[in-house]
Amino acid sequence: MPKSLLTGVLTELVAPFCADGSLDYNSLQRLIDFQIDCGIRGIYVHGISAETLSMTNSEQTRFVSDAVKAANGRIPVVANLMCSNKERALEQLDAFEDCGVDCICASQPLMLSAGDEALYDYFAAIFEQSHLPVCLYNMPQSGYVLSPKLISRLARQYPIFQGYKDSTQNIIHLQTVAGAVNRDNFSILAGSDATFYSTLALGGSGIVSLISLIFPDLVNGLYQAFCDRNYKEAFSRQIFIMKVRDALKSAPLIAGYKTVVKHLGLFETDFVRSPLLATQQEQANVLLKKLENLGVL
Repeated sequence: MPKSLLTGVLTELVAPFCADGSLDYNSLQRLIDFQIDCGIRGIYVHGISAETLSMTNSEQTRFVSDAVKAANGRIPVVANLMCSNKERALEQLDAFEDCGVDCICASQPLMLSAGDEALYDYFAAIFEQSHLPVCLYNMPQSGYVLSPKLISRLARQYPIFQGYKDSTQNIIHLQTVAGAVNRDNFSILAGSDATFYSTLALGGSGIVSLISLIFPDLVNGLYQAFCDRNYKEAFSRQIFIMKVRDALKSAPLIAGYKTVVKHLGLFETDFVRSPLLATQQEQANVLLKKLENLGVL
């Protein structure tokens, strides 16, 4: 995979559900068409915001398959492995590859930190079995973070390891990784909309963004300004994105994003699965008003 496919703005998908809680392909198709029309460079499936852990194994695979079908080769699809053990990760890896994705991503095993040697064994097995480029996702929500030492060790040994998505929001960690991984064909992606500018400033190549799900022009604009070396404009856009991010936090986690996607006419419902809380009408009104006041709606 050329580095350009892990460069720029990739959008993290939320899962569209019908009113009965089943996956909604038609809404997914509209969402991905919207992303492509707005110049998004790629689609990321099974991040935290996809409600992956509320899905069965077959639903997780279907969501990936549906995303590949909806993208129809127009932009790359990256599918993330979010598992608790190596055996499940390898099964899921095969299933996602069979769906036709362009790149595999892998989070650390959930809640089971066992030290760098055990984690090395986990990721090495994924690298050795994968037929596609692999990106690692340092996901603090797992209960712990991957160390720069482990990341650099894996990068030295496995050329198939071609990207790193960082969600630690820790600038010291990020610059340590950037300094330790000394490879031309390696992409560092921001894993949070809050750290896009700082990631680019440290030599990063792009972002897996959630805000681009609903406001792709905001995130694309920051990236383009930085590429044009208009750093003042890029930083100004980062500050504005933080304001939008804060507004979205006035609604329950994930549900607020779905409320806006529905408001834009891309989803039929803003259904979230238990134990997540749905956006109540009063919360939706407050959220939409805040976004209107920011001039993005």
